[in-house]
Amino acid sequence: MLLNSSPHDAFQASGAEQARPSLSVIITCYNYGRFLPSAIDSILREDVGAQIIVVDDCSSDNSREVMLAYGDKITPVFQPHNQGHAAAFNAGWERATGDLIYFLDADDFVLPGELKRALGNYEPGVLIYHYRMRYADDHGQLAGVHPALQYPLAIGDISRQLREQGRYHTNVTSGLIFARDGLDKVMPIPAEAYRMSAEGYIVSALPLYGPTRTFESTLSAYRLHSAQNWKPQTDLGARARRGLNHDFHRYAAIRDHAARLGLPVADDLGDADILHLNDRLISMSFAPDQHPIARDSIARVIRLAKRYKPENVSARMRLAHRIWWTLMSILPAGSRRTLLRWKIDPASRPKWLISVGRFLRRRLGVVVN
Repeated sequence: MLLNSSPHDAFQASGAEQARPSLSVIITCYNYGRFLPSAIDSILREDVGAQIIVVDDCSSDNSREVMLAYGDKITPVFQPHNQGHAAAFNAGWERATGDLIYFLDADDFVLPGELKRALGNYEPGVLIYHYRMRYADDHGQLAGVHPALQYPLAIGDISRQLREQGRYHTNVTSGLIFARDGLDKVMPIPAEAYRMSAEGYIVSALPLYGPTRTFESTLSAYRLHSAQNWKPQTDLGARARRGLNHDFHRYAAIRDHAARLGLPVADDLGDADILHLNDRLISMSFAPDQHPIARDSIARVIRLAKRYKPENVSARMRLAHRIWWTLMSILPAGSRRTLLRWKIDPASRPKWLISVGRFLRRRLGVVVN
């Protein structure tokens, strides 16, 4: 197991063996009644004495009936009206008592034995534990790893990286465990700004207050299904603008918490955030008249992306980065849009491209996403 950490000496644990921490699991649900039993049962099977809080965001399916069937095995919370992801996080947080807090999306589930293993990784003072996940289909069948193994999670001083680049590699909700004493500093989450992807606020603010740890084991399953919020869709411009708006809120959180701590922040975080630049390119390529950043041009975004230097990745990954953005700079608009669509939505890729990708991965070790 690979362990990486941020250098915050004040938070180093003593050499004495630590007692197992208490755990609160907050499961957030909106119309995921068909998946909810898998999520709850995966926690119960771990037999770690976790407090299980299930927050239903005013579902119209059978989620309420599923929750009530568990009796006193869970703490049910029923929102009075639909308020979104962050408000569900906040409602669960208000009732949580554990030393560690695990937010689990109701369509995901914990892999056998992994939550118990994660509790053994507890280190006082560490604020975020980053794990990978396995992809799963509607029926729970496991496939690949998320994020892909070639992308390193949370290496180095995450506070510096956040304040200079606006992002670092982490995971989505169900691949993260948080320390209560860290969340005390940043909760509650601004509910209206984070109706989706509320974990984006926490992972953007919390590393400013202390260290994180990364473990290469897979904690949970990330279920892919047709009702996901970030699934590929026909209107790629709208999807990109939604990502940009989420980033604007994250950058505001970084600036807010950095100011509280007296820490400097780069003037324009988005110009050094490669995923943000990618969304800017997509937005301008598919819906230029609705692009939210007036000063942008495709040439400017590509120039900024080429300036970006990927850290802690292989030479092949750096080469792939240069090739991709060079292609974006020389291809005509129609061809650029086609490549962007293929990148975002694997299901849209022609068979010949899939075959080429498999060949490159198998023979040359080149990653084609």
